[in-house]
Amino acid sequence: MNLKELQTMIKEELDAYVNEAEVDVDVDADDVDAGAEGGDDSMEMLKKIYDMLKPKFEDMDGDMGDMDEAEMEEMSDMEEEMVDEAKKDDDDKMEEAKKDDVDEAKKDDKDDVKEATHLQERFQRLANIIK
Repeated sequence: MNLKELQTMIKEELDAYVNEAEVDVDVDADDVDAGAEGGDDSMEMLKKIYDMLKPKFEDMDGDMGDMDEAEMEEMSDMEEEMVDEAKKDDDDKMEEAKKDDVDEAKKDDKDDVKEATHLQERFQRLANIIK
């Protein structure tokens, strides 16, 4: 199958689909009921949904609603302490990582100095040999 045959086949299938999709529906004005008799039911529907969901959220609020202000403040303080501890742990980890990086850099510098010294000595020996 070449490209032209494929395009022809796709065009035929598309035309057939479009012809099937065109359906003429005859609708009279009396056939449509747009809620003219009772008005807008959206508020009623929302009220039903609210009433169904309300108990679930009240249960969640009930756990916190039984606490007095002192307990709420104590919980808030505990949360702040936990956040402060987490920040301190992160800071400690950052300090340790910085120290490790500095130590590694010093070690690399010492290795570079040793290598440079070794090369310098080698060149000096070679210079003495050449002279």
